[in-house]
Amino acid sequence: MKIDKSECICAFCENAVPIFDSDTVLCEKNGIVSKGYSCRHFSYDPLKRTPPRVIKSPKLDYIDINE
Repeated sequence: MKIDKSECICAFCENAVPIFDSDTVLCEKNGIVSKGYSCRHFSYDPLKRTPPRVIKSPKLDYIDINE
């Protein structure tokens, strides 16, 4: 899977660990940085990405058109 340059941020890096619920992460290489920060040590971790929610289709009623 190829990663776009705009997706190479610390929020998806395996070297970064989120700090509580704030917008910062603890990076092994650069210390405390924002989630949107990017550096040359970026290594993609697919388990840190949250997948988009699946939209449920509406329940449809059956209508008999032959009556």
